[in-house]
Amino acid sequence: MSTKAEITEKSQVANTLLLALSAILLLGGVAGYYYFQDAWITPVRVVSLIVIVFVASLIAAQSVSGATFFRFIKESDIERRKVVWPTHQETLQTSLMVIIVTVLISLFLAAVDWGLGALVRSLVGGS
Repeated sequence: MSTKAEITEKSQVANTLLLALSAILLLGGVAGYYYFQDAWITPVRVVSLIVIVFVASLIAAQSVSGATFFRFIKESDIERRKVVWPTHQETLQTSLMVIIVTVLISLFLAAVDWGLGALVRSLVGGS
Protein backbone atom coordinates (compact mmCIF):
# COMPACT_ATOMS: atom_id res chain seq x y z
CA MET A 1 0.00 0.00 0.00
CA SER A 2 2.78 2.42 0.80
CA THR A 3 4.49 1.67 -2.53
CA LYS A 4 1.39 2.77 -4.42
CA ALA A 5 1.32 6.00 -2.44
CA GLU A 6 5.02 6.56 -3.18
CA ILE A 7 4.52 5.86 -6.88
CA THR A 8 1.57 8.24 -7.02
CA GLU A 9 3.47 10.88 -5.09
CA LYS A 10 6.53 10.47 -7.31
CA SER A 11 4.43 10.64 -10.45
CA GLN A 12 2.70 13.80 -9.21
CA VAL A 13 6.06 15.39 -8.54
CA ALA A 14 7.28 14.32 -12.00
CA ASN A 15 4.12 15.69 -13.64
CA THR A 16 4.50 18.97 -11.80
CA LEU A 17 8.14 19.23 -12.81
CA LEU A 18 7.35 18.48 -16.45
CA LEU A 19 4.61 21.10 -16.57
CA ALA A 20 6.80 23.63 -14.76
CA LEU A 21 9.66 22.98 -17.18
CA SER A 22 7.27 23.42 -20.09
CA ALA A 23 5.93 26.70 -18.68
CA ILE A 24 9.44 28.01 -18.00
CA LEU A 25 10.47 27.11 -21.53
CA LEU A 26 7.45 28.93 -22.97
CA LEU A 27 8.03 32.02 -20.85
CA GLY A 28 11.72 32.00 -21.81
CA GLY A 29 10.80 31.70 -25.48
CA VAL A 30 8.43 34.66 -25.34
CA ALA A 31 10.94 36.70 -23.35
CA GLY A 32 13.66 35.82 -25.86
CA TYR A 33 11.39 36.78 -28.73
CA TYR A 34 11.09 40.31 -27.36
CA TYR A 35 14.62 40.52 -25.95
CA PHE A 36 16.20 39.84 -29.35
CA GLN A 37 13.80 42.17 -31.16
CA ASP A 38 16.58 44.44 -32.43
CA ALA A 39 19.29 41.78 -32.77
CA TRP A 40 17.52 39.18 -34.96
CA ILE A 41 15.24 39.53 -37.94
CA THR A 42 11.61 38.69 -37.36
CA PRO A 43 11.47 35.39 -39.32
CA VAL A 44 14.32 33.95 -37.22
CA ARG A 45 12.57 34.96 -34.00
CA VAL A 46 9.24 33.54 -35.17
CA VAL A 47 10.78 30.20 -36.20
CA SER A 48 12.67 30.05 -32.90
CA LEU A 49 9.47 30.68 -30.97
CA ILE A 50 7.61 28.01 -32.95
CA VAL A 51 10.37 25.49 -32.21
CA ILE A 52 10.30 26.38 -28.50
CA VAL A 53 6.49 26.01 -28.38
CA PHE A 54 6.79 22.62 -30.11
CA VAL A 55 9.45 21.40 -27.66
CA ALA A 56 7.45 22.71 -24.68
CA SER A 57 4.37 20.89 -26.00
CA LEU A 58 6.33 17.65 -26.29
CA ILE A 59 7.56 18.05 -22.72
CA ALA A 60 4.07 18.85 -21.43
CA ALA A 61 2.63 15.85 -23.29
CA GLN A 62 4.79 13.56 -21.16
CA SER A 63 2.79 14.49 -18.04
CA VAL A 64 -0.56 12.92 -17.19
CA SER A 65 -2.55 16.15 -17.56
CA GLY A 66 -0.70 17.01 -20.78
CA ALA A 67 -1.42 13.57 -22.23
CA THR A 68 -5.08 13.98 -21.25
CA PHE A 69 -5.20 17.38 -22.96
CA PHE A 70 -3.66 16.09 -26.19
CA ARG A 71 -6.00 13.06 -26.16
CA PHE A 72 -8.92 15.50 -25.83
CA ILE A 73 -7.62 17.51 -28.80
CA LYS A 74 -7.30 14.34 -30.88
CA GLU A 75 -10.81 13.15 -29.98
CA SER A 76 -12.22 16.61 -30.73
CA ASP A 77 -10.67 16.49 -34.18
CA ILE A 78 -12.22 13.06 -34.77
CA GLU A 79 -15.65 14.41 -33.78
CA ARG A 80 -15.15 17.49 -35.98
CA ARG A 81 -14.61 15.23 -38.98
CA LYS A 82 -17.96 13.53 -38.33
CA VAL A 83 -19.89 16.79 -38.73
CA VAL A 84 -22.01 17.03 -41.87
CA TRP A 85 -21.83 20.62 -43.06
CA PRO A 86 -24.79 22.15 -44.93
CA THR A 87 -24.56 22.81 -48.64
CA HIS A 88 -24.43 26.32 -50.07
CA GLN A 89 -28.10 26.14 -51.06
CA GLU A 90 -29.18 24.93 -47.59
CA THR A 91 -27.22 27.75 -45.98
CA LEU A 92 -28.85 30.37 -48.23
CA GLN A 93 -32.35 28.97 -47.64
CA THR A 94 -31.87 28.88 -43.86
CA SER A 95 -30.44 32.41 -43.80
CA LEU A 96 -33.33 33.71 -45.91
CA MET A 97 -35.83 32.03 -43.59
CA VAL A 98 -34.20 33.61 -40.52
CA ILE A 99 -34.32 37.06 -42.15
CA ILE A 100 -38.00 36.67 -43.12
CA VAL A 101 -39.04 35.46 -39.65
CA THR A 102 -37.07 38.28 -38.01
CA VAL A 103 -38.80 40.91 -40.16
CA LEU A 104 -42.24 39.39 -39.52
CA ILE A 105 -41.74 39.24 -35.75
CA SER A 106 -40.41 42.80 -35.66
CA LEU A 107 -43.47 44.02 -37.61
CA PHE A 108 -45.77 42.11 -35.24
CA LEU A 109 -44.06 43.59 -32.18
CA ALA A 110 -44.23 47.08 -33.70
CA ALA A 111 -47.97 46.63 -34.30
CA VAL A 112 -48.53 45.41 -30.73
CA ASP A 113 -46.51 48.35 -29.40
CA TRP A 114 -48.48 50.81 -31.50
CA GLY A 115 -51.79 49.25 -30.42
CA LEU A 116 -50.93 49.22 -26.72
CA GLY A 117 -49.65 52.79 -26.97
CA ALA A 118 -52.93 53.90 -28.55
CA LEU A 119 -54.90 52.07 -25.87
CA VAL A 120 -52.96 53.70 -23.03
CA ARG A 121 -53.27 57.13 -24.66
CA SER A 122 -57.05 56.72 -24.99
CA LEU A 123 -57.39 55.55 -21.37
CA VAL A 124 -55.27 58.40 -20.03
CA GLY A 125 -57.11 60.91 -22.20
CA GLY A 126 -54.20 62.03 -24.33
CA SER A 127 -54.46 63.01 -27.95
